[in-house]
Amino acid sequence: MVNSEKTWIDYIKTEQLPEDYQLIVGAIGLANTIKLAQALPSVYVYLKSPDKLFKPAKIQFVLENYNQSGPGNPFNPRRMALETGLSIREIYD
Repeated sequence: MVNSEKTWIDYIKTEQLPEDYQLIVGAIGLANTIKLAQALPSVYVYLKSPDKLFKPAKIQFVLENYNQSGPGNPFNPRRMALETGLSIREIYD
């Protein structure tokens, strides 16, 4: 008798996957890892460093905060550096 409520996917165990996949499972979960593998079969994926990947968005965030600053809302470069992970020099540049 076949259990119609389960599929073969329910039998996938994280510890049986290759190490790279286990890292992905740790970051986004098993269900999303399965979706990713099914959507991009045999595709080599290189993930850039988050520092480089998200830097344009961080700079835009800093510029927007700077442009919105004023006497009642002073711009705080140190706070921006802490929030974005950018250096103080990058904030001033």
